[in-house]
Amino acid sequence: MVWKRWATALDRLPPQAGLPLGLGLGALAGALLLLAPAVVWVPAFLLLFVAAGVLAWSGEPVEVLPVPEQLPAPAASTGLIEMVALPAGRFFMGSPAEEEGRYPSEGPVHEVGISAFRCMKTPVTRRLYAVFLGTDPGWPEGEADDRPVNNVSWFDAIDFCNQLSEREGLTPCYERLGDEVTWYREADGYRLPTEAEWEYACRAGTQTRWSFGDDEPRLTDHAWYDANAKGNPHPVGQKLPNPWGLHDMHGNVYEWCWDRYGAYGPEPTQDPTGPTEGPGRLVRGGSFAYPARFLRSAYRSRFRPGIRIRFIGFRCVRGPRRQP
Repeated sequence: MVWKRWATALDRLPPQAGLPLGLGLGALAGALLLLAPAVVWVPAFLLLFVAAGVLAWSGEPVEVLPVPEQLPAPAASTGLIEMVALPAGRFFMGSPAEEEGRYPSEGPVHEVGISAFRCMKTPVTRRLYAVFLGTDPGWPEGEADDRPVNNVSWFDAIDFCNQLSEREGLTPCYERLGDEVTWYREADGYRLPTEAEWEYACRAGTQTRWSFGDDEPRLTDHAWYDANAKGNPHPVGQKLPNPWGLHDMHGNVYEWCWDRYGAYGPEPTQDPTGPTEGPGRLVRGGSFAYPARFLRSAYRSRFRPGIRIRFIGFRCVRGPRRQP
């Protein structure tokens, strides 16, 4: 009975209390053994036993669930960058044949493993783009504000990632010689997400048409699209985030990904980066000018990497290697 009560009391303690409690009990027992007469040796040894049990309990590993973590901006940044740490995991990429509104290019559904990485909480804004590249190409004309930057090519996005990396003392991920871009994956700087990373981040553990479910009327609470955007992009972060705290994954602007366009294979993969050749670079997420069908988590499209149009922007990621 005494043992049961002692174990129950331990279970109610927070793990961080175990170490100081165990050390305190041990010190008290040691003092009794050194200073007290022999009649208290038995209680003192019992106290040492209890102390040892508490210390052993406090050393047990505590399960930590892979919940994404809000990260502060890097020390050298302007304070405009918010990143979310996404856990490693596996998910089913693409859409099943029965999904309403799907396109054949979204299949077959296949299992993909993703290493942990950090993702910008919102798309790159016009303000942030202007801070690092000194220009605001965004449409419509006006102040460089918190609307997502658009009218940027895939190459512009690559240049922004490198400039942002250099300004924060990180190693750029890309080497660009004209239209030839090489990705150095050991680098610790900013980069574009792969297509698989983008869908993994967008789904945030879900397998529904959108990250909030299949109920299309709810989309207006989560995205700017043709039904509510009135033909314009809107400041980022105004709509509800997905389950991992990422905003504007659906709608507002399409987002450039690293990958060239290519057909999916059925086999499981780990951290895929797309084909080495292809007709264009992938965009994901839909935009303010498109209907709900094009905002689904699995929808994919492609454009020439040099094109600049008003409904394409991007967001940056980092990792998984050499993150501080």
